[in-house]
Amino acid sequence: MSRYLEEAAGLLRKSAQANEEQNATYPALLEQGRERIAREFAILVAIDKGLLPIEITEDVIESLINDRA
Repeated sequence: MSRYLEEAAGLLRKSAQANEEQNATYPALLEQGRERIAREFAILVAIDKGLLPIEITEDVIESLINDRA
């Protein structure tokens, strides 16, 4: 994993810890935070594996469609 991806993963770990602490008494917010962080980790894994994350793929496709219009 590149240094930049490792730094991003470190920031996500900090964000995960903060989510656990700040939302411990708010189950719905805690779960939303966990899901958001899990998605972000999945994006990092995709990038690390050389794959284009779905969010970026959707943006590229939308851009190509709009350019043709």
